[in-house]
Amino acid sequence: MNKTFRVLEILWLVMGCIGVLLCAFNIMAKDNRTSIFFLIFTFACGMMYAVRRRQRIKWEAAQEKQKEQKK
Repeated sequence: MNKTFRVLEILWLVMGCIGVLLCAFNIMAKDNRTSIFFLIFTFACGMMYAVRRRQRIKWEAAQEKQKEQKK
């Protein structure tokens, strides 16, 4: 389960980076209006990254606590 949380976290981070690159490309090559969609996409990816990271950290803490209680 920990690997799943980590993979999802990295996936959202990579998608956010791709969104930043696409936004920068649209600003340079095209008009600024179309780059707004990529900014929204990047913001959403950043929010999901933060949620998944927090979820993974809480899950790891719970697993560590559970291991300590078993001893």
